[in-house]
Amino acid sequence: MDIVKTLLDVAATFITPDWGSLVQLIPVGLALVVVIWLLLTLRAFATAGPVRRAPARVKPIPPPEVHMPGGSAAPILVAFGAAALFGGMILGGVWLLAGVLVLVATLVAWGREAVRDYDHIEPVATTLPAVIREPPPGVHMPGPSIRPLMGALGATALFGGLILGGWVLLLGVVFLGYTLVGWLVDFTAEYRKVEEADATGHMENIAPRRLPTVALGVFAVAFVLIALVQAGIFPPRISTAGAPGASGAPAASLPSGTFAVVAKGVAYDVKAISVSANQPFHIQFTNNDTGVDHDVDIRDASGKTLQDKPHTSGGQTATYDYTGLPPGTYTFICSVHPIAAMTGTLTVK
Repeated sequence: MDIVKTLLDVAATFITPDWGSLVQLIPVGLALVVVIWLLLTLRAFATAGPVRRAPARVKPIPPPEVHMPGGSAAPILVAFGAAALFGGMILGGVWLLAGVLVLVATLVAWGREAVRDYDHIEPVATTLPAVIREPPPGVHMPGPSIRPLMGALGATALFGGLILGGWVLLLGVVFLGYTLVGWLVDFTAEYRKVEEADATGHMENIAPRRLPTVALGVFAVAFVLIALVQAGIFPPRISTAGAPGASGAPAASLPSGTFAVVAKGVAYDVKAISVSANQPFHIQFTNNDTGVDHDVDIRDASGKTLQDKPHTSGGQTATYDYTGLPPGTYTFICSVHPIAAMTGTLTVK
């Protein structure tokens, strides 16, 4: 009977399986399929190519007039530099400067390597015609294009928007989209020329594109104006440096235990606040940075967030309530822009 019961239990596993457990195993099965595919792909690449009898690899020798540059680690280094820049943009502050320096250093190293390669290129001692009006039959030489430069400018605008945020980021996205749409239009026109070449047997270049100076000027003015407005520089505002609460003390018009903090130009107007130990307190926070979110979080000496507050949109005022803290020195900081300008000292005694 025990053997029969054991057989029935085994059969029940297949007849009425635990579907919940099987569903949980689906990701594991997919991962195994991916691993097997990668192993098969690596094996295919490892065994690809003609079978050679010689045990050593034959080093190719280029013709005397051809310079073949060797392998280069510069693209990998620049990729690490770009990763450092992205990390700095996320962390902000000194890390952003460090990321920019790392990227610039990798680009300079790549440039020096390219210069050394260029110095090895010797001029070909051949007599060329004074003017080459068209390439030889069967050879198509695409004309110069302004689109790579425009794409680089669009990417630069996007990076600037990611750093400044707000409306500058939106304008950066719009400008990048404008450059990419122009590139797509040129690519479509070139493809139409390819289709025509199938019938005519000769491929012509599209009309050369000029630098869109008017559009660039409009975008440049828009970037400057939006950056000035977002920073609170334009239009001019009445200074609040001498307003109540500017020294970190509660304003006369505010209840006891409530402190006024204003954000303007991505900076707090208050750098120090002093409160009583184990007593709740409040911050009336005014965000004067239009289109930019800010908040006021409390962190301990190790940088751990003790009290996290929601973001306040530009042009809005919110009152943050905080629970009492034991005696010590803390930091109030903007989690959106954790930079020195938006960091202050909270003294609890």
